[in-house]
Amino acid sequence: MPNIYSTIATGIFDYEFDGNTGIATVTQISGWLSANIGGLNGLLLTNFTGEDPSIDDAAANVFYKQYLLSYNQRAARNALRGVINSSTNGDNILSVSDGDNRISFVNKKEVAKEYQSAAKDLKEEINKLADYYKIYAAQPLQVCGWEAPISGAYPWLIDPPRG
Repeated sequence: MPNIYSTIATGIFDYEFDGNTGIATVTQISGWLSANIGGLNGLLLTNFTGEDPSIDDAAANVFYKQYLLSYNQRAARNALRGVINSSTNGDNILSVSDGDNRISFVNKKEVAKEYQSAAKDLKEEINKLADYYKIYAAQPLQVCGWEAPISGAYPWLIDPPRG
C-alpha cells in the first residue's frame, strides 16, 4: 500500500504533468513532499511526522498546491536563468516559416512572468486554504458554560432556578 507522499505525488504526476517524466517523476515529487512536510506543518499549525503521516484530505490538498508553487517558482528561476545565460544554440526557436522568411523566438522573460504569475496565484490560494483549515480544523481546548455536556451533577443547569 503506497504511503501518503506517494499518493499525492502520483496525483500531481498524473493530473498536473500528464505523466510526462521529462518534467518530473513520481519519486522526485514524493521526495520533495517528504522533505518539505515541515513547511506544511508550519503553515497549518499541525504536527504531521513520520514516514507515513496521517494527513487528512484538506491538508493533502494544501500540500499538493505547495508542491505546485515550488515547481512554478523553480521554473520561473530557470526561465530567467536562460535569459541571463542566453546562448545562440537555437533552443529558443519557436517557429520557422518559409513564405516570408519569418522566425519566431521564445521570449524567456515572458515565460518567467507567466510562471511567476502562476506562483503568485497559487500562493494566494494556499494562504486562503490554510486559513480555512486552521479555522475549521481548530478544536476548542475547553468547553464550559451552556454548551458543555451535562452529566447530571448540576441539575439547575438543565432548568435554572427562577426568581
